[in-house]
Formats: sequence, structure tokens, C-alpha cells
Amino acid sequence: MLSFTKKLVSALLLAHLSTSVFAAESNTKTLLYISPNDYNYSVHLLAPYYEYWFEQGPLVEPIALKALQEKYGEMALCQANETAETIIRLKPSVFYNPQMHVYHSKLVATVFSGKGDLIGTYVGEAQQLGYTSFDNGTKYHLNKVYGLAMQDLMAKLTFNPSSDSVKSEAKLPCGLIGAQNDTKINFY
Repeated sequence: MLSFTKKLVSALLLAHLSTSVFAAESNTKTLLYISPNDYNYSVHLLAPYYEYWFEQGPLVEPIALKALQEKYGEMALCQANETAETIIRLKPSVFYNPQMHVYHSKLVATVFSGKGDLIGTYVGEAQQLGYTSFDNGTKYHLNKVYGLAMQDLMAKLTFNPSSDSVKSEAKLPCGLIGAQNDTKINFY
């Protein structure tokens, strides 16, 4: 009797572990991955007599989703265990030059197939004149410079989500694909 219960418990445990490992298929063909580091670690803009700390992820996410949805149709944000035919990893960066009063932004989009193969890497850059002021003014200039960088990126981003990706049963979760070469700490 004891061996039967051990077998039953081990079978149930194995079934539970195997179902929690499988990735969920996304309803959309393309997923957008933005690193959790861009949501957790703050970027520091420094100007004389003023400092501004912010997370890039919450600012870039709506701008990127809107631009990508307008060009490629359905698009969803990666939830770490979903799979899709195409995954776009977006890496934002920003720098403020206080002497020239210029915001510099750069968005690097790396496009992967659902299997994890690299399709291409595209870079969008922009500059925006503006002072650092109160939080609302600085946030306005950051949204503006990220929007301009996204427009530049969308002009360069050319891939066909349906033809570039190969139909395959072995797909990697977007969290694993997107986390490749991801920096652990963002000091800037």
C-alpha cells in the first residue's frame, strides 16, 4: 500500500511540474520584450541644481506598443512564458547634455524568430532640445525624444512577421529569448 501512494504522489508531482514548465502560446504573432531591468532600475539625469530619476520601461512601453501596432497590427507585451512567431526585444537608453540642453535617445530593437534565431538588429536615434525643469517638463521632453527615436526606428524596422518566422513546434518563451545579453545592473 505504501508503494502505491508513493507512486501516486510522485506521478501527481511530475504532472504538476510538467504542466508548469510549458510555455503558453500567445494570441498574437508578435511579442514585444522590454527588460525588467528597465522597469526596476532608475536612470539618472543630472543637470546643475537638478536631478531627475526615472525608469525607462514605463515611458517606452506605450510609445513602442502604439508604433508597432500601427505598423504590424496585433502586438502584445511579453509576459515571460509566452511564445510567438516573432519576438522584438527593445533596449532604450537616454542621455541629457546639460550644457547644450539636448536629450539624446537611442532604441535598439533586436528581432528574433520564435525558435530564437536572430532576424535582425535595428537602431533608432533622436535628439530633442529642452531644459530640465519640474518633473512634468522633464517627462514631456523624455516622451518626446523617445517618440522621435521610435519614429526613426520604425522607418528602419522592416520584417514580415509571417514570412520570416518558421512554423515550429519547438518555440522558446519570450522571456528566455529577450533576456539574452541583458545587463544585470543599469548604472546610467
